[in-house]
Amino acid sequence: MDGEYAQATAEAVGAPKAKTDQPEEPWVRPREYDIGGLRWFSEASRELARALHPLLAQVTREELAEGPSPQAEGDALPAEASSLYRPMVIRHEWTVSVEDVAAFNLEQFLADLYSLADSMGGQSVRGMLEHISAVADEYGNTIDAGGRDFFDVFAEALETIDMTFDDEGRPNLTVLMHPDQMEKLRDKQPTPEQEARLDAILQRRKEEWLASRRRRDLP
Repeated sequence: MDGEYAQATAEAVGAPKAKTDQPEEPWVRPREYDIGGLRWFSEASRELARALHPLLAQVTREELAEGPSPQAEGDALPAEASSLYRPMVIRHEWTVSVEDVAAFNLEQFLADLYSLADSMGGQSVRGMLEHISAVADEYGNTIDAGGRDFFDVFAEALETIDMTFDDEGRPNLTVLMHPDQMEKLRDKQPTPEQEARLDAILQRRKEEWLASRRRRDLP
């Protein structure tokens, strides 16, 4: 009765009528929409980050069924923790405009997604290289290149690193250096002696790799 009285009173004083096109039952969004949207967003940002950062794209991904417990930022790792595993903190701030959401501004959303992927990829690459440097220093697997010729240092590095080869017999190597250093080496070529040494090292390392892949004859 109270509801009917309020409606009659509102109509009597000229108040606007309530909308009658509203659904009688609340609209419900299926849970599958959220799951599908989150999965698309995660995969899209990850693949875009790998496309924007080629070095990241060369790194294979492995999923762990169980891993170490997350460490709070700033906390020291347990003494028994392996240096080969380190958590990586990645941050990105995404500000969403209410007006863009209301207007379904797809272009702005894709621009924000691009910014997210670029930020995630850049932080991942930097964290990965810092981790590699820390592990190499810990295990003494570094070479002092100060004042030395690049190709002599490169030959020494080929003697110490683990190497694999593709089906064509080419080494699976990626050389990463600062753009300024790359510019200095752009027109530099090895001497005949350096080239012969590099070829000999690569040939020997390939033979060692092939020998390690051969199956021993069963008794």
